Amino acid sequence: MQPKLIVFDLNHTLICDNSWRNLNLAMGITPEEDAALMARAAQGEISAVEGQAWLLQRYRQRGDCRRVVVRRILSQYTYMPHAQMVVAALQARGYRVAINSGAMDILVDMVAEQLGVALWRASNHFIFDDHDMLCQIDAPDNDAAAKLQQLHELAAEQQASLSDCLVVGDGANDQPLFAATGNGVTFAGSPAARHARWVIADLRDVLTIVEQEFTTSSDE
Repeated sequence: MQPKLIVFDLNHTLICDNSWRNLNLAMGITPEEDAALMARAAQGEISAVEGQAWLLQRYRQRGDCRRVVVRRILSQYTYMPHAQMVVAALQARGYRVAINSGAMDILVDMVAEQLGVALWRASNHFIFDDHDMLCQIDAPDNDAAAKLQQLHELAAEQQASLSDCLVVGDGANDQPLFAATGNGVTFAGSPAARHARWVIADLRDVLTIVEQEFTTSSDE
């Protein structure tokens, strides 16, 4: 049985970039501040909501929060090798493709539109006021839990069970998705590698998995 839904993470999976770091630096956050914030978040010293509130305050103090500027900064991403080809090939073969990301909705929307992917979710929502100024970042309490909930929503929309989904990602917040589906795909050297069913060299290997390994494993 072929997967009913193939779900990709965004940062370091479809695109090379760390979109949060890129935006932070462009908005006046120093590299030292960015690293310290990431470390505190990883150690559980600060919640995602607290972290985003801290960032927004400094964005407004140091950066240019106009929607047009935020979009311009976030649009400067680079695709991972073969990402566009792989997504197009999967869609041409009739697979349903989705993006499920812990990034910001404004970026995920841009990438999804460019790739022709209609199904997507983002954990962080950028809210702009009547003057098109960034005024709020709606962040989840737990990024991994949010991504898992988003996966449930995407699967339900497609009338698919989680075991019908193939999830391609690279981070700690993808590990619950790997566990829930049993069909996790990540890159060699990724911190999520020991939780994945398949470890790949590059995105072209996803085509091999859906056409050969996934079918073979399901038919055994």
